[in-house]
Amino acid sequence: MDASATNFQSLPVPRDSQGFVKSFTLSSCDCPEAREARAFFDQFGFVVVANVFTPEQCANTISDIWDIIESYVGEPVRNDETLWSHKLWRSTGIPEEGIIGGASLWTRQILLNRQTPALHAAFAAMLGTENLLVNQDRYGMSRPAQEHPERTTMTNLHLDMNPWSHIEGLLCSLFRNSG
Repeated sequence: MDASATNFQSLPVPRDSQGFVKSFTLSSCDCPEAREARAFFDQFGFVVVANVFTPEQCANTISDIWDIIESYVGEPVRNDETLWSHKLWRSTGIPEEGIIGGASLWTRQILLNRQTPALHAAFAAMLGTENLLVNQDRYGMSRPAQEHPERTTMTNLHLDMNPWSHIEGLLCSLFRNSG
């Protein structure tokens, strides 16, 4: 094995004056700050875009998440953390991964979120194209775990969609229809 593979050193990530990871505010996918955000993404493998959702969109999304959770558990739990037991939370989806639901969610708010122009601009800036493939998925919710270690979520990457399989299917379809 290559010695460099066993001696991984993470890069120090730039932070703001409050100690949070540096974030970027994009006015469009080709604004000057978008190029700076893309350079950050290329260097660190992630980027924080600050202005994707308005405060109202955030409040509506939080309410939507709680509405879904309460529909799964069958009782109001959003204002009583003592009810957030693993036994109750098990009915919300995959609590070990913080995933809500067993299949894609189709609420009005989740659909509006996927169509937000600022979200499109952020992904377009990072991926270098405005032609994006979007999937529909679920929400994530991690319960506070500092005082309840049994609530800790797994540290893994969870993908429900393999974009290459969709592209492969699309290409096959295009070639079938062009001949």
